[in-house]
Amino acid sequence: MSGIFTTQRPGTLRGTSALLTKDRLETLSDSLFAIVMTILILDIKVPVSQVPLSDLQLRHSIQSLWPLISSYVVSFLVLSMFWMSHHVLFHAVSKNVNRQLITLNMFFLMFVALIPFSAHLLGTYSEYKTAILVYGVNVILIGVTLVSMLAYALYSREIKNGKLTPYTIHRIKTRIMLPPVFAMLAILVSSYSIPLSLVLFASPIIFN
Repeated sequence: MSGIFTTQRPGTLRGTSALLTKDRLETLSDSLFAIVMTILILDIKVPVSQVPLSDLQLRHSIQSLWPLISSYVVSFLVLSMFWMSHHVLFHAVSKNVNRQLITLNMFFLMFVALIPFSAHLLGTYSEYKTAILVYGVNVILIGVTLVSMLAYALYSREIKNGKLTPYTIHRIKTRIMLPPVFAMLAILVSSYSIPLSLVLFASPIIFN
């Protein structure tokens, strides 16, 4: 019995971060992004009628789906931006992970997984500022957690970084910051123009 306890070396518990692999974290993150981005399209249903529709009626039915379609397009682009930034973070910046970085990543994924809800709310209540606010806050929370992950990866003594120039770091920070900053602008603009708010949510894709 005593051998069970004496075989553990001092500092083993502190060294358990070495057992946590970056590959598994990236696989989990990529899988969740794929699932969430697929779920988005499920809100858009083909128009169904109990009676035959004329071509004009079908056209009107499709047009009624426009709020859901626009919400889908915006959300897909927003998630694409966050996925690209997340990929850069773990490909170029962080060469390993520890428990703290994994925990931050889990919060990041939690807010990413909330996008189908906020996107559906946005598509269903497309003329309501509250829907813009909820969606915007969701995007901001994703951005804040990703910024936190970047800051931790850059300044933690436990995380090894790739060879990065100050210019490269500045570009990475800027790309990560753009979606939440534009989300704040979209929330503010919603009092004047909700269509413009939707454009602002998706606009940072231009800079990626």
